[in-house]
Amino acid sequence: MIRQATPSDHAGITSIAADVYQDLGDYGSILPSWFVHPGVQVYVDDQSSPEALRSFLLLGFFEPLSHLHQELIVDLLAIAVVPSCQRQGVGRGLLREAIALATKAAHGFSKADIRLTVSESNSVAQKLFSSEGFEILDPHHGTYDRGQRAIRMSRHLPTSLS
Repeated sequence: MIRQATPSDHAGITSIAADVYQDLGDYGSILPSWFVHPGVQVYVDDQSSPEALRSFLLLGFFEPLSHLHQELIVDLLAIAVVPSCQRQGVGRGLLREAIALATKAAHGFSKADIRLTVSESNSVAQKLFSSEGFEILDPHHGTYDRGQRAIRMSRHLPTSLS
């Protein structure tokens, strides 16, 4: 079941991030500051049991400084699945939930996109994102803390005004 995270989930999310993202950087230290950011929503999937989280996602909702553009940008800041549950459709389900939440938020905007950044070495995730309509926006978006090249991907979202 995918649900909005509560503060009691934060330790589990941090633990998953520290494990899954260990090759990219110290996400166990980075994520707690995102939990309290007003534009960030955190979701978890605890289908295995409420006490044992198996995945999470963080979405950042941002409008441009100029409201004249009526554009919404949703950043998929993080998505992670514990290794024992990977390649079982958990990530795809979570990604589809992220797209659905972003699409719902896009109602009333003239343009909306959901974006994400993925490691160049993570071909499995890149294939997943591509299969769900994401396209490479920037193949050299920068590097992660531990030196891996970052790829920026984006997907347009339907809006009621487009």
